[in-house]
Amino acid sequence: MMKPDFSFKEFLQKVWIPLSASMGTYLFLLLAQPPRQSPECAYFFLLPAISWFCFKPKLKTVAFNFFLAGLLYHVSLVGWMRHISLGGLLSACTLLSLYYLPWFLLARILVPRAATGTFKIRLLILLILPSAWVSMEWLRCQFTLGFPWCPLSVTQWERPVLLQTAQWLGSWGVSFFLVLFNLCLCSYVHHLLVRRRESSGGILGNICPDFYLAIIVFVFMVSPFFLFKNQTTGDKVEFQVGLCQPYLMEKWKGGNAGIHKDTLKRQTRFLGLMNPDLIVWPEASTPYALNQDSAWVEELSSQTQTPLLIGAVWKGEDSIHNTISEVLPEAGVQDNWYAKRVLVPFGEYVPFPFKWIPGVRKLVGPVGSFKEGDEVKTFSVHSKKNQDSTFKIGPLICYEDIFPRLCRETALEGVDLFFVTTNDAWFGREGCAEQHAAHSVLRAIETQRPFLRCGNAGWSGWIDSNGYQREVLRNEEGSIYFEGATTLSITINQNQLSTASFYVRYGDWFAYMCLFLTLASLPFALRKKRN
Repeated sequence: MMKPDFSFKEFLQKVWIPLSASMGTYLFLLLAQPPRQSPECAYFFLLPAISWFCFKPKLKTVAFNFFLAGLLYHVSLVGWMRHISLGGLLSACTLLSLYYLPWFLLARILVPRAATGTFKIRLLILLILPSAWVSMEWLRCQFTLGFPWCPLSVTQWERPVLLQTAQWLGSWGVSFFLVLFNLCLCSYVHHLLVRRRESSGGILGNICPDFYLAIIVFVFMVSPFFLFKNQTTGDKVEFQVGLCQPYLMEKWKGGNAGIHKDTLKRQTRFLGLMNPDLIVWPEASTPYALNQDSAWVEELSSQTQTPLLIGAVWKGEDSIHNTISEVLPEAGVQDNWYAKRVLVPFGEYVPFPFKWIPGVRKLVGPVGSFKEGDEVKTFSVHSKKNQDSTFKIGPLICYEDIFPRLCRETALEGVDLFFVTTNDAWFGREGCAEQHAAHSVLRAIETQRPFLRCGNAGWSGWIDSNGYQREVLRNEEGSIYFEGATTLSITINQNQLSTASFYVRYGDWFAYMCLFLTLASLPFALRKKRN
């Protein structure tokens, strides 16, 4: 009888363990991401991968398994993109998986060295690998196809106590900490199972400095919440905003235009009775271009005697813009509109050089090809209760709040709060709205400014400058996905408006430092270890 060529032990080594390590790592990361309520998984998601790397698997095995697991992870994370384009979903997931892959290959090279090295070697690697992760996330913000959706720091969006260092380090500091904590935890487990048994150092041999390093860094991360808690006290002013969440679906179909106009009219008139300082609409809420169909919007502003900030398409002679436009009770539609600066590739336009490929334009949505804006705009709104108070608003459209650079540029204009208008109704109820809102939490802390968000179908509400979700529009069942309207009382701390945050002034300095450390460490990483 012939023996099988592939034994059970070989099956475990070549198939089951690699898949368990890669899939387990990405599964924990997926559970940590919104809208799932398990952010603590981000503290140990790397444990399966690091444990496997200690056994020195082949690089090509690591590359195959982590690319496959990364592809499945991103399909699960952003699967809602299929409602627009299945091809776009698969392309985006492939690209995002390739961004992560070099980090796991670098970790495979360095982890065995850390496992057998001294604490000095481990400390160096404990700095290199988190820096490499931050560098990877920063690179995702760059270039035409940059898509920094759901970085590691987003997992803690409902844990603002841990996020306060973002006002100095940016969200990069949170991602750095989480990777460092994962590595320290893995090192501690390795110390308990291996190093302590092999040590002959007596009592000192039982001490794992990596464990204490994790505790020290954790204390550093949460300390700003307690040390600077008094900064949130002081003179505060309230800004009353009426918020429309009309839940408009397929509004470009001719038969729906009248229905959608009636919904916006009904909600706006209802909010006008509450006499807010401002009424806002979601992204591209008007069924036709605002400059070609403005009379009904101007009539609403006049009837309510309230200025409107609305998401609307604006058509020029040779261009189409996705805008936030201002409508005043007396003057009507203003020419001072903000045009979206970062368009969605393959959703609002076809980037170069892909536009020359035959058939690619079919991936673009039904709204046509847009032209990007090229400047920062702000809007000023007067308080009805106190005419001496004027609020300067920084506009952002759609997913622009996922780009830290855009928010920094707007914050430098001296805005009092940000306004994000979006239309996440495209993507159903599969977590896109919560994932999107999580980025606004990070931007609020980085810029130390409140964020007002108006979604077509949710998430709508406001976030204070410390990252707390103050008011969220929900129905009786607690869902954010419904048609509704409400007024929000946004509290603005005047003490925080006197200066820009450290991050706003100095930008991605921490990410640049991580990128430098990563590049400088490559010779060490690629150098073969001597016997």
